[in-house]
Amino acid sequence: MATKRKPASPVLGAAMSAIGAANEGLVTQDSRFRHSFEAPLDRIRPDPEQPRKRFEAAEIAALAATMATEGQLQPVLLRPDPERRGAWILVAGERRWRAARHNGWASLLAIVHEGDAELAALLENLQRVDLDPVEEAHALRRLLSRRGLTQGRAAELLGRSPAEISATLRLLTLPETFLAQAAGIPRNVLVELARLEAGPVRDRLIRMAEAGELTVRAIRAARSEPAAPPPGRPVPDPPVPPGGGLPAALLRDWRAGLERRQAEPHPLTPAERRQLAALRRQIEALLDR
Repeated sequence: MATKRKPASPVLGAAMSAIGAANEGLVTQDSRFRHSFEAPLDRIRPDPEQPRKRFEAAEIAALAATMATEGQLQPVLLRPDPERRGAWILVAGERRWRAARHNGWASLLAIVHEGDAELAALLENLQRVDLDPVEEAHALRRLLSRRGLTQGRAAELLGRSPAEISATLRLLTLPETFLAQAAGIPRNVLVELARLEAGPVRDRLIRMAEAGELTVRAIRAARSEPAAPPPGRPVPDPPVPPGGGLPAALLRDWRAGLERRQAEPHPLTPAERRQLAALRRQIEALLDR
């Protein structure tokens, strides 16, 4: 006599389905991905080689407010701290770490980075759109020197043109004392300034930049200035019309030219000063007759 087969238990079936669904979400030993974990904030410290040195308090506060509302949307990258067991050093995500501290969080979502931590930190920072141009130039030089990369290879890694890489590196030809105070100066102004050869013209423009008065237009105008005559060479006198007279039309032209020059934003060049000084001497001599 055949035995009747018992129907499957609905409770057991539901339990097996739940176990199967849970297994699908488990991390296997051979997973190709690194998975996130919660790292205590007091066990994390910034990377001393971090290219970014300035963090605006207002920007950190704004990010902290977003994280408080929306949560931490992207984990930070960490590497083991060789000086403290069970501690970590940031590879990428210092702004998120600072924002979490601002919020008083006890932990931060993180992923362990086991690759080249320095390279990852440099690339992550160089790909930020709000990185200070001077900090970017220093980070880029570090990337090239420590990794033995060419400018062309760096351009490929960062998704930029070789011309952009070259222009950024050229910023480091400017005086270090000036670069240390260059925060807030527009990138295009710094790039144009770095294209000038060292000398009196560039020094004058640097002073204008420090005062917040320099524009790209002023730099390009200075680049087209005629070279100053060699020291000791006599400055030619201003042109005098034939016959020794001073026609009214000529005086009007001179006056109009002086007014136009006075309206321009950049100061007089050394050559212009010499010409005007010679003209003033002639005018004073004529008035004293």
